Amino acid sequence: MQGRVTKLLLIVALCALGLAVACAPTPASPAPGGPAATPAVSTGPKVLKMARNAEPFSPFVPWQIDDNPALFISVNVYDSLLRTTKDGMGVEPGLAAKWESTSDGLTWTFTLRDNLKYSDGSALKAADVKASLDMARGGEKSAWKDNYKAIKEVQAPDDKTVKVILSQPYAPILSVLAMFCGAVMPADRAKATDTKDYDVAAAWKTQGSGAYYIEGWKKGDPIVLKRNPNYWKGKPAIDEVRIEYIPDDNTRVLKLQGGEVDIIDFVPFSQIAALSAMPNLKAQTFTIQQTAFIILNTEKPPLNDPKVRQALNYATDKDAIIKTVYFGQAEFMNSPIPKGTYWDKTVPGYKYDLDKAKALMAGSAGAKGFTMDMQVRSGNTNFANTAVILKDAWAKIGVTVDIQTQETSVVRANYREGKFMSTPSAWTNDMNDPTQIVNYAMRGGASPFAYWTRYNNPAVNDKITKADLEQDAKKREALYAELQKTYSEDAPLVFIAYLGATAGWQKYVDGFVIDGMSYYRFEDVKLNK
Repeated sequence: MQGRVTKLLLIVALCALGLAVACAPTPASPAPGGPAATPAVSTGPKVLKMARNAEPFSPFVPWQIDDNPALFISVNVYDSLLRTTKDGMGVEPGLAAKWESTSDGLTWTFTLRDNLKYSDGSALKAADVKASLDMARGGEKSAWKDNYKAIKEVQAPDDKTVKVILSQPYAPILSVLAMFCGAVMPADRAKATDTKDYDVAAAWKTQGSGAYYIEGWKKGDPIVLKRNPNYWKGKPAIDEVRIEYIPDDNTRVLKLQGGEVDIIDFVPFSQIAALSAMPNLKAQTFTIQQTAFIILNTEKPPLNDPKVRQALNYATDKDAIIKTVYFGQAEFMNSPIPKGTYWDKTVPGYKYDLDKAKALMAGSAGAKGFTMDMQVRSGNTNFANTAVILKDAWAKIGVTVDIQTQETSVVRANYREGKFMSTPSAWTNDMNDPTQIVNYAMRGGASPFAYWTRYNNPAVNDKITKADLEQDAKKREALYAELQKTYSEDAPLVFIAYLGATAGWQKYVDGFVIDGMSYYRFEDVKLNK
């Protein structure tokens, strides 16, 4: 039995090695008679070329965004009152230069910076902030309104002052206001996004206050970010950022090696060391609050039986996946929330225990075995390799995994509609407080249906509400500890690993950083060529 696992892991490892070999660069020939010539310094527009792994999926409206590709673009185009610090552990000024609260913690007053303008030169006013926050917290199409439920009212008494009135003191309010989904659009545009006939395509012609703006985009084309001459932090050094979408990991790496692009993200873990060893490239893993797991549709029998879901967890050798898929650059995931505020290290998680998995299956609704689809996004090497390992591992407890590789948009549409049984996925915190992940990934009953698992535990829902409103830090910590324990035991996910974010770039690119929330902004990036 152990030999079959070892053999499979070896095959996956050799496949990964094969990709790395296929990507090995052809050494450049030295210039005859002396050292290579120094490249001429470019005097034309500074254009940064990037290859990303997936196209945006959501409407390009801050509070309607529900996918990382759109999110990563939005933070370069729009700005919010506050920002999360680069280490992901605090907040810092954004559009607001300063803020203060009343002694009872119910009213927060924010003062906007002087002379804030949108990319078209029009003035950004407090009324725009109010309209945008009202859409984020109450818009019919907002995907994030649960995060704003403590806000009773937003006021704009003058052009530079924003007052946020709370229904009761709310500990994570500053973290919430630093989230991307509270970014500011002009008031008329913000209100229009909630209308029934809103033109989603028009949203890609932006009018934001971020470092860049977009003149329009349609699926299949690169996204072009143009420098905002009115950016409040000053003009970015890069005139234009051109982002093309290459879903295949290996193709992106080849484009970087061939000099066709300046930056790629989602570098396979297997290739970080090889790329960093090249004289003209750099690659690394950044520390972020991210998890990798398998989403289980808890409405599909026999996955509606918690014993089946627990058995799948125990039958998953996480250490083998971490070693083989993530090349050791990940950690065992014991809890449903990432390692950050209120993460509970005492949650035991599901260490590999095949005997326990078999015993649970024998007493479950899946005792006779069953077939389960696993929908995998095309081009994602880590998800594909994980699926291969799980297919072999879960066969040992009578589960036949039908791996279905599909376009990302198809996988997303299917899990939103509940047309799936399992799919590999990942989560990254967007704020430095667990209120976001518990509301998105654990609260059931409405979209996004506990991260599309359809899990719905009323006791968990109630506890999430209590934790959001609790002001005492120790009591909040205790509530989050209970949530992590209950959710872990109910197991709507197969918990796998805590991950970092990877990227690779040409060495002439300076200042590129993926921050603790996995965002990257191009405002501080330079091209030294």
